[in-house]
Amino acid sequence: MKKIVLSLCVLLFVGPLQAQRSANQLDFKNKRAPKLEYNEPSYNEGYYDQDVLRSQNQSTPTTWAQIGIEKNELNIQCQVLMNVKADSYLAIFNLTQVGQTAKEADDLINKRTAPFIEGLKNMGIQASDIYVDMVYLIPMYEFEVEKKLFSKTYNEVPNGFEMQKNLHIRFKKSDMIDDIVALSAANEIYDLVTIEYFVKDAQAVYDTMSNKAVHHILKNVAKYERLGLKVEGEFRVIYEKKKAIYPENQYTNYESFVSQSLDAAKNKTVTTIRKPKTVAYNKLPYENFDIVINPEFLEPVVQYTYKLQVRYLLNKDKLEPKNNYFIIDQNGNLKEVPIKDPVSTH
Repeated sequence: MKKIVLSLCVLLFVGPLQAQRSANQLDFKNKRAPKLEYNEPSYNEGYYDQDVLRSQNQSTPTTWAQIGIEKNELNIQCQVLMNVKADSYLAIFNLTQVGQTAKEADDLINKRTAPFIEGLKNMGIQASDIYVDMVYLIPMYEFEVEKKLFSKTYNEVPNGFEMQKNLHIRFKKSDMIDDIVALSAANEIYDLVTIEYFVKDAQAVYDTMSNKAVHHILKNVAKYERLGLKVEGEFRVIYEKKKAIYPENQYTNYESFVSQSLDAAKNKTVTTIRKPKTVAYNKLPYENFDIVINPEFLEPVVQYTYKLQVRYLLNKDKLEPKNNYFIIDQNGNLKEVPIKDPVSTH
């Protein structure tokens, strides 16, 4: 028997540890939220994509700079991600209570909420940060049997009332949620509906991201100019998009990877156990962004995204050197012969 136990230990804990970690991460990452889509403009609106150009032109350039030369323009884009810690949080608890009368249902539900609210105040949460939301009060019915001589009739009659309320609790420190949940459970309030995150000055966040994106684009313009592209002063923003992703929408569940070997338990009865689903916070991946502000964080954060795309006109005359033609007249003087640009004739 000892040999069998040792064999199982080796199989279950020595071998699969790294495999389990890798499989868990693979399953978790595969369920990551889809890549952020910005509904970018179509080709006809001026957004030039290499695949689109390739379908229309046989000799398609392979770099953004060459695409800009061919179209006499240069499109530069920048995507920014900023992780921001919330300034405040909102926890919502749900309570459901039944009673013979509406007053009884209300009295019973208040016996649970009153000490809970008082405990919240003792934790430092102000009364102005607590709100009781009355959701509904509905009558409950049951069937009453009315016996007749040759039949039975089932009549629906009132049998009590059901009341539902939500408790909204606003708090400033994220670590307070543990104490709030413990206090709610002590008062027979078990249904935590959601925790919402709030950032006080979202506009300041977008301003920071916009400045970063503009600086990044200007650096790219300077880089292309060093490569010989003559960028005109004219430009226009052809695309701008911003978005906020909150933590409550970024939790992913997956089942832990487990692999057992039955070699040591052949001809034995095997009992399997339920494998619980794991839930964890799943941030947006960083590989889709040019700039990531505050990349490291410990607790779940609000993730703001910003995309800016700018179109610059290119000076084609400076990009493509002209050929000048001269003749020597009969007096020996050198004269330039004007040649009409064939492009201008169309």
